[in-house]
Amino acid sequence: MEKHCIHVEKVFDWVSRSVKLMKRETLTDPIVEHNICVNICAPCGEKTIVWSAEEHVHAFGTVTVVYEQGYGQPMDVFMNGEIVCSLREGESRSLTTAQLRDVHVECKGNGTCVGRVCIQLHQQLDRLDDCEHIRCILTDACGQPILPEQMTCRVLDERQTVHVMLPNGKQVALQKIYVLVETFIVLQCTRKDGTVWKTKPISLATIEDVLLCAPPETDIVCETVVADCKAVLLSTTCPQILVSVHLCQHIQSLGRVKIELEGTTCTPRVEQQVDICPPHHIPSCPI
Repeated sequence: MEKHCIHVEKVFDWVSRSVKLMKRETLTDPIVEHNICVNICAPCGEKTIVWSAEEHVHAFGTVTVVYEQGYGQPMDVFMNGEIVCSLREGESRSLTTAQLRDVHVECKGNGTCVGRVCIQLHQQLDRLDDCEHIRCILTDACGQPILPEQMTCRVLDERQTVHVMLPNGKQVALQKIYVLVETFIVLQCTRKDGTVWKTKPISLATIEDVLLCAPPETDIVCETVVADCKAVLLSTTCPQILVSVHLCQHIQSLGRVKIELEGTTCTPRVEQQVDICPPHHIPSCPI
């Protein structure tokens, strides 16, 4: 047997730990996002209401009106009580407004005009008292959903050596490592009427310390393997939310070391050929 030296990565220490992030947040601008489509079947000569906002709610969005069928006369479209456009049969129009209270239509002539109104609606609420279900979603800073392993878990440069007494009475020197843990969450609320509002990304962060065997020239690797996010509504009038994110993290100290192994030089074997043709014998003539 011959001796060989190779470089390998060694795990000097490895801990699994729990981290809890908590934050009490006042939501200043909960926004309802909702797509509404309403069919128009309005008698001509009358102003017909198509949609109106809830009382004391700031609504904004894009309104699309399609005039499908009438009696050759135009259809007027009103937003917030003012006429914004007049459509002929087969025409459509999209309008965006920062303040939307109501939408009306009025047809000229006799009979009934037919069409539809679709609204990409955003409503800013001042109360959350009809929130039936709150969902907490891990995201990045832009609000895009992420997996736990994509969370920020960054080791800070500073290391401090501390002396620790083990249960067997032996004293050892360990390194105190500081870790920055950061994530963003988006809260999604489903209301009683089926509409959904979402918050902007909310930041949660903490700096934790952990004791590791981490000699000089070792690298610290931090990974979040499990993340559980919960949120509860504390007040509907402010409104206030309490968020708790419970994490499970693995933190390792790694370094490259040289080890000696015993072994022999490995050479390839000769491939064994297998004859796939079965033996075939012709009997001799009986002479």
